[in-house]
Amino acid sequence: MNNKTMIYLLIFVVVFFLLIDIITLMTRGPNFDVVFYDSDIYSDYSDTATITTVSGLKFKNDKKKNEYIKTYQQTSKQTFEKYFSEISKEIGKSISVVDVKFDWKEREGILEITEQVTLKGLVEEKENSYTIDMGKIKMNSVSNSNVKVHIPLDAVLEHVEPTPTTQKENLIVWTDKDILYFPKIIYKRGE
Repeated sequence: MNNKTMIYLLIFVVVFFLLIDIITLMTRGPNFDVVFYDSDIYSDYSDTATITTVSGLKFKNDKKKNEYIKTYQQTSKQTFEKYFSEISKEIGKSISVVDVKFDWKEREGILEITEQVTLKGLVEEKENSYTIDMGKIKMNSVSNSNVKVHIPLDAVLEHVEPTPTTQKENLIVWTDKDILYFPKIIYKRGE
């Protein structure tokens, strides 16, 4: 075999393996799809708020679902603490995890995960106004999803961003494609 043939053969082998790697990466994709999520944010006249989220995940197979549950059980609280530590640095505001509770159940082939996280520093008091804000943290806007913010019953709403889908007394709601980023809400005590 001459050198020219050897070089062509080597190039062919490299291109072949490169194509296999590219095809493998393109077909791998995520192990699950988010079918829905429903988040409720409860605030009062303190710097602490509670976020309860119910997510529906549809897995490609039982093995992937079981691996996810096992990993989730081992790392859930640490994941929240790490996430909010990074967010705090990014937005220049100290948000810390006070408590985390989570549970899951399976219904009709969908794994429903319920997460309840209590955060200190999510609400900021300034000149008798209370602000819920995490900067413009992008949120998933998938179908069948809701973000609901519950402010105190006697509170007076001063500012809401982005524009909510619906608003009724102390409940502000964003659904589906209206969920752009984490909301900014300013309210004060009612008189």
